[in-house]
Amino acid sequence: MKTTFISTSAISAATRSSLMKVQQELADAQKEMTTGRLADVGKTLGFRTGQTISLRQEHSRLTAIIETNTTVSTRLKTTQSTLKNLVDNAQDFLGQLNGSRIGGANAAGVQTEAQSRLEAFLDTVNISSTDGYLFAGVNSDVKPLTDYFDAPTPASRQAVANAFFTEFGIAQSDPAAQNISAADMQTFLDTTFADLFNDPSWSTDWSSASNQNMRSRISTNELIETSTNANEAAFRKLAKAYTMVADLGAQNLSQPAFETLIDQAIRDVNDAIGDLGSLQSNLGVAQQRVSDASERMSLQIDIFTRQVTSLETVDRNEAATRVNDLMTQIEISYALTARIMSLSILKYL
Repeated sequence: MKTTFISTSAISAATRSSLMKVQQELADAQKEMTTGRLADVGKTLGFRTGQTISLRQEHSRLTAIIETNTTVSTRLKTTQSTLKNLVDNAQDFLGQLNGSRIGGANAAGVQTEAQSRLEAFLDTVNISSTDGYLFAGVNSDVKPLTDYFDAPTPASRQAVANAFFTEFGIAQSDPAAQNISAADMQTFLDTTFADLFNDPSWSTDWSSASNQNMRSRISTNELIETSTNANEAAFRKLAKAYTMVADLGAQNLSQPAFETLIDQAIRDVNDAIGDLGSLQSNLGVAQQRVSDASERMSLQIDIFTRQVTSLETVDRNEAATRVNDLMTQIEISYALTARIMSLSILKYL
């Protein structure tokens, strides 16, 4: 006859095994009471674990897109503000051009003002943010436009000087520029000079920006353009207008040729302001789409959160009750273990 299963040692071992199981349950219950979430989601939910994993993954994905949209919105807002500054400066310059055309203001003053405007224009277009240059397209790590007044003379300014000399046989600063007729000046502005702001001259001498704008995924199924670039017609026309007044020898021209120059600059600035308005409109649509997408995803995240909560959340009060019950069981187990360990056959001999 075997006595193994009723021996003191066997009973003690069984008690210890039961105690370890209760201690693990106690640890899980304490965790649930503290976190309000299932201690072991996979064990408790079983086959439904895949559902909560999928919900959490989609929650994380949408959260990441919303965070990206915040950055995109900031960039768009900065771009819009910059475009507005360009429009305001262009309108101010337009007023000065009209005043010089009507009132006969001195050409030297207008030329100096245009030089200042051109420098400011280039500085504005070359603005950068935390994620690169705003108007460089996908080439966001490269400054979009060269500095026209840099030293040594950049290709953009040298091209203007070469074109003027080739057309008229003199430099812009030559007093003989007063002999240029209004018709010859208009022909130069419409052909040789205009070509300097078209490709390939523009992309070779002026711009390092890409024609391809930055695209951003603003939702799980929307990928849109969220930038503009310095190769757009608006920027070319502004650069052209500022340059023709700043660096075509305006102060040395005859009055008819000077008026021709100013009239062309006025037309280009007006066109540029209209084009800038179109860019602002397009970016405004992008801003609204980003905002709408983030709002929709926020609603989806709320739904996912509620679904995950319904699957994983536990009642803290119920968990606290289980903790108390398990503590009682453990205390009883300790007491029984002590009683069992005190049993000895010697007491009965």
